[in-house]
Amino acid sequence: MLIDASFGFEMETFEFLNICQVHGFPKIMGVLTHLNSFKHNRKRKKTKKRLKHRFWTEVYPGTKLFYLSGTVHGEYQNQEIHNLGHFITVMKFRPFTWQTSHPYILADRMEDLTNPEDIQTNITCDRQVSLYGYVRGAHLKNKSQIHMAGIEDFAMHDISFLPDPCALPEQ
Repeated sequence: MLIDASFGFEMETFEFLNICQVHGFPKIMGVLTHLNSFKHNRKRKKTKKRLKHRFWTEVYPGTKLFYLSGTVHGEYQNQEIHNLGHFITVMKFRPFTWQTSHPYILADRMEDLTNPEDIQTNITCDRQVSLYGYVRGAHLKNKSQIHMAGIEDFAMHDISFLPDPCALPEQ
């Protein structure tokens, strides 16, 4: 995740972090750019420290943050890019504890089962929706709550298992 140090965290950064948070923070690291825009070393150090702690607050403490000093003639220095590549290859990521402890659905199809007459009479009526997809993580239990990212939590009415349409061949 690239963060422009001269601007800091912008709204798009927080939106992206919110999406990552819903998915249990997959492998994520931060890269601070445009550090050459600071003329004084003291201000640059303070900004790096402030952004690092803010990044730790938003993601998790100890999240790796790499620093790119800036561009020379419109390009990053070869040694810094080499160091970044090495940093990515040797980096240890936090295990996905959220994804293994929570059930979640990778939905590939949605059907609105609400009576069309109810929708015509009241556009804001409660909808009944059927999701089709694959369950990942922990086991999904009937009558549990389901969180839809960016919307809210909903009560699940029923669950049924269908045969896999792309099943592996039996041996």
